[in-house]
Amino acid sequence: MADAAVSAAILAGGRNTRMKTHKAFLAVDGCPIIQRTLNGLYSTFDEVLVIANEMERYAHLEARVIPDVIPYQGPLSGIHAALTHAVNPYVFVVACDMPFISVRVAAFLVAQAEGYDCVVPVIRSHPEPLYAVYGKNCLPHVQEFLSSGRRRVADLFSTVRVKYISESEIRKLGEPEKIFFNVNYPEDWARVRELVQQSEPADTEQAGAKTLPMVCVVGTSDSGKTTLVTKIVTELKHLGVRVGTVKHAPHGADLDVPGKDSWKHAQAGAEVSAVVSPRGMALFRAQEGEPTLEEVVAHFNGTDMVLVEGYKYLPHPKILVSTGIPWKGNPEGIFAVAGDVPPGLDVPAFDRDDAHGLARAIIERLGLPII
Repeated sequence: MADAAVSAAILAGGRNTRMKTHKAFLAVDGCPIIQRTLNGLYSTFDEVLVIANEMERYAHLEARVIPDVIPYQGPLSGIHAALTHAVNPYVFVVACDMPFISVRVAAFLVAQAEGYDCVVPVIRSHPEPLYAVYGKNCLPHVQEFLSSGRRRVADLFSTVRVKYISESEIRKLGEPEKIFFNVNYPEDWARVRELVQQSEPADTEQAGAKTLPMVCVVGTSDSGKTTLVTKIVTELKHLGVRVGTVKHAPHGADLDVPGKDSWKHAQAGAEVSAVVSPRGMALFRAQEGEPTLEEVVAHFNGTDMVLVEGYKYLPHPKILVSTGIPWKGNPEGIFAVAGDVPPGLDVPAFDRDDAHGLARAIIERLGLPII
């Protein structure tokens, strides 16, 4: 499953009868739960759906909003809609009322899916069907359940191939008590605020670190993003800006060279290995699932900013490399276009070779000093 494309779906089709308000739009640290979830999922999945029956309420989100095919039949009907409309063979499904989802855990679940129809974590001896991976092989079974009036998701598991993931496995990647916390009642929302106040960076070395400003260079495949990034880096360096770079490879990439000594160290079981020379060093860390962009950038000491190639769905400041092909990423944050400006965007356009002008635009956008 490492190279397979996987969709994600946020289930937001409930009636919110217990909270008396739309839980998806409760704000955590100023950001609605559903937007927090979208931001995380877009860093890992190439398609994200929102399953919601009140489509107009969710129309402002940068996501494909899909209604239940069989409305108001509980979460199972949401899973049915997700499996029906997703373009990929597997879908990671999550509820809209979970403020602290972990994309690392989600990616780990996806990695276990080969040979199974479902991958379901078990927390406190109970399966978590709304933080799980479902394959399209489940669709006829789900359809049969809904047609016969059976709505309990957990009952589905006796009819398909399920891989259960233990709490101890999840705990290696994060805190299950927080990751699987969901908001059903007002007292749950009070607990969310407590958890936010208690949150501290997991790495004490990063606890006092500032968040570096970032700009994402985005566009369709083969649009010339890498070429433009390298030119902009050179221009920024000439202007006195210390730049770090990140390349996103959402479909997987070999980070080390098979057969090299550092690769052998990792194959033997080393959790962390490094290659060190007088000219620099490279650090390799084994882990299940993709780290967040913020976790990666936390290691960029000694830089003024980070130029990122990819992460088109995150809301960071962006430069769009346009080729005239329709682009379906998140338009939030786009402040410049290299090439022709697509319809619907009102931002400055630069020639695709004008790396100097784009470097100046980045400095102005981030408020960086020029030495």
